[in-house]
Amino acid sequence: MKLELGKKCLLEHFEFKVDRSSKTRYEVSCKGDGCECRFKANPKVLGHFLKEQLKDSGRIYRAKEIVKDFRQRFEVEITNLQAWRGKSHALELLQGTTQDSFAKLPIYCYNLKLANPGRVTHILVDEQSRFEMVFVALGVAIRSFMFNLRPVVIIDAAYLKGEFKGTLFLAVAMDGNNHILPIAYGIGKSEDGESWTWFLSKLRDCVGEIADMGIISDRANSIHVGVRNVFPRVYHGLCCRHLMMNLRLPSSKKKENEALWWKTCKSYRMSDFNESFNALCLVVPRIRQVLTNIGFGRWARAHCPGNRYHYMTSNSAESINSLSRFSRKMPITQLIEFFHESVQKWFYERRLQGMQESHSLTHWAQKKILKKIEGSRTWTVAGIGANSFLVEDGGKRGLVDFLNRSCSCRVWQVSGLPCGHVIAVSRFLGEHDCIHHAFSCYSNEVYKKTYEESINPLPHRSEWVIPEGLGSVLQPHITKRQSGRLKENTRILSRGEEPVQVYCSRCRTYGHVRDVCLDPMPSQIRSRKSSGKGKGKEIETQSPTDDIFPSYNLAEF
Repeated sequence: MKLELGKKCLLEHFEFKVDRSSKTRYEVSCKGDGCECRFKANPKVLGHFLKEQLKDSGRIYRAKEIVKDFRQRFEVEITNLQAWRGKSHALELLQGTTQDSFAKLPIYCYNLKLANPGRVTHILVDEQSRFEMVFVALGVAIRSFMFNLRPVVIIDAAYLKGEFKGTLFLAVAMDGNNHILPIAYGIGKSEDGESWTWFLSKLRDCVGEIADMGIISDRANSIHVGVRNVFPRVYHGLCCRHLMMNLRLPSSKKKENEALWWKTCKSYRMSDFNESFNALCLVVPRIRQVLTNIGFGRWARAHCPGNRYHYMTSNSAESINSLSRFSRKMPITQLIEFFHESVQKWFYERRLQGMQESHSLTHWAQKKILKKIEGSRTWTVAGIGANSFLVEDGGKRGLVDFLNRSCSCRVWQVSGLPCGHVIAVSRFLGEHDCIHHAFSCYSNEVYKKTYEESINPLPHRSEWVIPEGLGSVLQPHITKRQSGRLKENTRILSRGEEPVQVYCSRCRTYGHVRDVCLDPMPSQIRSRKSSGKGKGKEIETQSPTDDIFPSYNLAEF
């Protein structure tokens, strides 16, 4: 009761006096006569004050901002350490502890599958039931990917920022309107080949073997190992953006060099690729040797004819990682719930968007085709056969074959959208629209089928079903160094400066400090000077623990 009165006095700006101030506690009392109101600003009390401000997970509420707010709101001075501890306690009140989150992970996954049939979850633990990895696949997203979307999966990983410094594994796909759709995600201890192999193996169990499937990722060696172990016959493309950053193009004429690089990567024909690549090597001669060392030639021969469905970067997965930058501070169940709620919201909004669309193609596909229509207005067409035509575009020309649904520029059969040559032939034949030449995945009908299913939310925790025999998961045993910079003392000594030797006050030797000393504590201690008989002498007294735990010399046995 006194604590509540103290809060009221503090909020109403009563005069108070400081009774105690330390690093962990701040006690004040009212100055009024006969008033017994007291306020103890320990981390738990500060956490209750900060809980409302931290409900928005995207807010960056730093310790110095908390100190400033308390100074302006309550006229109370707290330290940065007190603010940080109060913030930590407030986050525990809102999100729970990391240990509890791991313990409730099996129950959470079980109820997640009950609410959404078809949801796939796998939890990997070691012999002591300690957490290793978790895999979650969205059932509706998996079905949409298999039947409605282009067979391209973009994968990437991101580091967690909370108490558990693990890794988030992500696999996304793209719908016909160029929207990102996460199909599976996982959480593990570290990003290595073994973790990616386990994650991709669970993904393969969900999607199976899809013809002409492609995987886009950065040039991480662990991803390469996982893809080769799980999908040995699947096309694996490298992210051109990451590759360009690794090349470190010279700063002089940087925009021109980057434009030439992207022209090389976006080449659909091998002749166009060789022409652009040779021009790039003339500008930056060292690039040829660098790309040869990383096997760029083999990748280019597979990538240039591919250019799979316009996707040459892993920016889609990077965008989801950026979206979850604040949620990656949360415990593991809260992070999984964030993805669940986000996809649930996207399914609802995109379903309404598809129902309101009246055109046969998606909005993104329309914009792409309109841009090609404007660029092909001056091209001329000459007929060859019943289904073949030659288009003069002022360059290498284009040979269109409607029977095989192909064009010599390879844009049509690779991207799925009609190229400028096909549009010019459609205009030559008097067709009013060329949308029937686009792949079915870009149609608005398929777009609506992609999001026709719903994602159900989980019930309240008090209504969760807890089956018998479902064990709990312990916190992971970290076997590798967590992410973050090591604290190193690499200061260069000044001229004539001698290094300071580290001294241990326990064993009184140089080379280490007392905290890491391996010598046992001395069994005899020196008491302070006695005030009685024998003044001025230090009397050695026996430690009270010596009678209970006597010491022995092991060399005598």
